[in-house]
Amino acid sequence: MTGEPRSLVFTVPGVPVPQGSSRAFVVGGRAVVTSANAKLRPWRAAVTAAAAEARGDDPAIAGPVFVEIEFTFPRPAGHFGKRGLRQSAPEYPAVRPDIDKLVRACLDSLTESGALRDDSLVVDLSACKWYGEYPGVRVSVTELPA
Repeated sequence: MTGEPRSLVFTVPGVPVPQGSSRAFVVGGRAVVTSANAKLRPWRAAVTAAAAEARGDDPAIAGPVFVEIEFTFPRPAGHFGKRGLRQSAPEYPAVRPDIDKLVRACLDSLTESGALRDDSLVVDLSACKWYGEYPGVRVSVTELPA
């Protein structure tokens, strides 16, 4: 690494989608691998595009990085009553989707966008899920001294 450590920060609006499991099958003698979640492709495309825009013309980061990812989900309608948020509504979304599968989708998008040479460069990771008014994801990537 030369010069100052690089960093990129971007947000993507929309309900975050987990990477999930893949399914493989054979079509016409060729192996085809597809995601079990139909919403994944557009979500990954949006995250990839935002990461590519944040990267600009810079080359892919090729050294160790710290990645911080914050997922925001809308509250389910059942959390609200006639007078607003119910007292029984949970503070955190300790439900599916699993945070590790959400992270996997984002890290793969960072690689696909050219922001990172490979997601194996992530040596420090912080991820959280919240309820909020505006669903989406905020991603911060900070290059570390090699």
